[in-house]
Amino acid sequence: MVKDQFLDLTIQSVESLGEGFRNYAILVNGEWVFRFPKSQQGAEELNKEIRLLPHLHDCVKLRIPEFVYIGRQSDGSSFVGYRKIRGEILGEDGMASLPIDVADRLALQLSDFMNTLNEFPVETAIQAGVPVRNLKDEFRLLKEAAERQAFPLLSEPLRDYITLRIGYYLEHPEYTNYKPALIHADLSPDHFLTDSAPTSLSGIIDFGDAAISDPDYDYVYLLEDCGERFTRQVMVYRGVIDVDALIEKVSFFVTFDQISYLLEAIKAGDPDWISEGLEILEEDRVNNTLY
Repeated sequence: MVKDQFLDLTIQSVESLGEGFRNYAILVNGEWVFRFPKSQQGAEELNKEIRLLPHLHDCVKLRIPEFVYIGRQSDGSSFVGYRKIRGEILGEDGMASLPIDVADRLALQLSDFMNTLNEFPVETAIQAGVPVRNLKDEFRLLKEAAERQAFPLLSEPLRDYITLRIGYYLEHPEYTNYKPALIHADLSPDHFLTDSAPTSLSGIIDFGDAAISDPDYDYVYLLEDCGERFTRQVMVYRGVIDVDALIEKVSFFVTFDQISYLLEAIKAGDPDWISEGLEILEEDRVNNTLY
């Protein structure tokens, strides 16, 4: 498809960059990343990125994908090519091994990136196809799905934990009232690019989950994948006054993400995945005494 649709690009080498739930990617000539959605959801998310990212290029200081090639797959869905952003994926293992001073530098860069997204005009983002996510409604539906699909597999303590945990969040206005803003919604170290040392962030990728929602939700994968110390440092750089209270709020998002993970495993019918999801959720229950 790349060869047939982009005649100006002479292909000399191709290598796999990996595959996720919704996309797979290849590297052409060691220079061009091509992403191909694997599902309707992946295609819709990519179309959102195609419309949104040009608006962000001049706003953010970190590099983000700039789509030079936009093609069509046989099913009519788009695929894209962009010049590879300098740097390597940090990942959870890389995050855990960072010296404190480097982690703090990354936290400062990330805080600036998050501020820029939150300040972006909401109407412009909506016009670009970014959806509005109502977290209160989402988590109410999550509770109903968990009761139908997961409760038959769960111990009574875990069933009680999910019921009380989601109920506590829904019943507290300080959690459910917020000013909607543009968020990345998947700020995991798997989407952070760093220079080879690494000493600083060079880019952020994968905006497929971008949404208009609670700006605090963008901390969920920082807390889950990067750890509490790093998350606190980002909050401090962003001027959060009560960091403890915000950490507590974000811990609910982590719980709900883990419930979603278990539901995905049940839907896939994968016993090993289900077992992993149950273990993660049980660990979350043990670590959280506040419902």
